[in-house]
Amino acid sequence: MFKQTNPTILATAALLACSAAAQAQPAVGNGVQLYGLVDNVAGRFTGAIGGVNAQSQTVSKVEGGGMSTSHWGLRGNEDLGGGLTASFELSAFFRSDTGAGGRSDALPAPVNVAADPFFSRASWVGLSSPTWGRLRMGTIISQLFLNTINSNAFGDSMTFGPLPLLTFTGGVLGGGTSWTNSLVYDTPVYAGVSATLARSLSEAQGGGNVGARIGYANGPLATSLVWQNVKKDPQTFADGTTANDTSAWQLAASYDFDAVKLFAHVGHIQNKGTNIAPQNVGYRIWDLSASVPVGAGRVLAGYAVRKTSDTAAPAPATVAGGNVERKILSLGYDHNLSKRTDVYAMWMHDSTQTRTLPAPLRVIEASGNSYGIGIRHRF
Repeated sequence: MFKQTNPTILATAALLACSAAAQAQPAVGNGVQLYGLVDNVAGRFTGAIGGVNAQSQTVSKVEGGGMSTSHWGLRGNEDLGGGLTASFELSAFFRSDTGAGGRSDALPAPVNVAADPFFSRASWVGLSSPTWGRLRMGTIISQLFLNTINSNAFGDSMTFGPLPLLTFTGGVLGGGTSWTNSLVYDTPVYAGVSATLARSLSEAQGGGNVGARIGYANGPLATSLVWQNVKKDPQTFADGTTANDTSAWQLAASYDFDAVKLFAHVGHIQNKGTNIAPQNVGYRIWDLSASVPVGAGRVLAGYAVRKTSDTAAPAPATVAGGNVERKILSLGYDHNLSKRTDVYAMWMHDSTQTRTLPAPLRVIEASGNSYGIGIRHRF
């Protein structure tokens, strides 16, 4: 979904090879580049993005963003001499099935966040050097999201990808996929090791966010560890889908055996609630996925589980988020027609267990299948 301008100095370089299929081409040298991606999928889908619930119905539809969220943007570089480079990126989401902006309409209470601001995918300016690394300011992808999409077989798919769905949907995690008002420093890559430090300033929004990531890549092996602590209350959809304070960590590893590339993750999300309504609910996440080259494409498979042994807050049976357990199994094939265009066919089985209201409290199980065929084109 995201690819940066100069891979030799980026903290994300250790993982970029894992997500090349989901990324646009970088600007080369001085100048400005228009870039983007359009992705639509047609099929039958069960459940909302947060998971199936007790009354989910299967709906036939054309949906934007089957394998990647549609977006467009501008980015560019200027060589300032002496190895110093200035760069920027402005990028916006859009719903390619309807033409509307953003990823979603406003979310209702208790979240009460508006739809995506125009350049909520990315809006930053920075300076970089091969010697000391890169410093950026603005709205910047979170390190947890970057780590997730660059180290699983389904990339940044928020429709069929087990790991992105279980980590970033359902109202469990705070902070969203990009952080506003951020300062981010990326080290150069030394002997395959890179690191990033990120800070999102509060600006009277409840508290600041802080995150860090370290990664290593050498030949077919890549590993990474990321941690974040989120206290900033969401003012927009891009800031996150919960007002709760949360912390999270994720350990990822992949190995390319040529005949198959394997990915694995373990992680944890701690939901601390708010000062007025504190919580202490921990969610464990693990994921296994694989990419098998077949012809001009790849067979993709993934399975992920998110569960808690703590007391998750009960919710109406029609609400998908806040599950005590959610499991996703996805299978599919992604076929490359060219370097910029691919077609895909995907199937996903989603199952949840949710502690529901009204009293007496009970756990409701629900499951459903979604499948679709889609086209993705980069420009």
